[in-house]
Amino acid sequence: LTERLKCEEDKLHSVGLTSEARVNELEDLIRQGEHERRKMHNIIQELRGNVRVFARIRPFLPGEKSTDSITPLGETSLRVSKPNNPEREYKFSFDRVFAPNEGQDAVFGEVSEFVQSALDGYNVCLFSYGQTGSGKTYTMQGTGSGQMGLIPRSIEQIGQYKSTLEADG
Repeated sequence: LTERLKCEEDKLHSVGLTSEARVNELEDLIRQGEHERRKMHNIIQELRGNVRVFARIRPFLPGEKSTDSITPLGETSLRVSKPNNPEREYKFSFDRVFAPNEGQDAVFGEVSEFVQSALDGYNVCLFSYGQTGSGKTYTMQGTGSGQMGLIPRSIEQIGQYKSTLEADG
C-alpha cells in the first residue's frame, strides 16, 4: 500500500509539473500575441497617417437661424458657402467629416484608436480647434446630461483596460 501511494504521488507530481509547464507555455503565447497585436495596431495607425484632421459640423442651437452655409458631402468632405452668395462655394476634404446629426459616440469611435495607441506606449495628441462657440468644449468634455465627450470616454476606456490588466494578472 505504501509503495502504491508513493507511485500515485509521483504521478501527481509529474502531472502537476507538466500542467505548470503548459500554463507557462500558454501565458507566453498570450504575451507574444498581445505584443503582435500592439505592433499591428500601430502599423495600421501609421498607414492611415500619423496626423489626421477631422471636421465636426455643429448643429444649430435653439434660437439660431438655420442656414446651409456648411454642408457635409459625405464622410470625408464638406462644402462651405456664403449665406448671402450661395453660388460661391468651397469644398474641403478631411480624413473624416462628422455631420450635425452624428453624436459623441461616433466621434469617439473614430478617435478611440488613439487612446489604444497611448495605452500601448505611443505618444498621442488630440486637440480641438475652432472659433468661439464652435463646439470644442462640447466635443472634448461633453455635457452633464449624459453626452460624454472625448475626455471622459477616454478615461473610461483607460479604466476598462486597467481592469482587464488586473484580471489577467
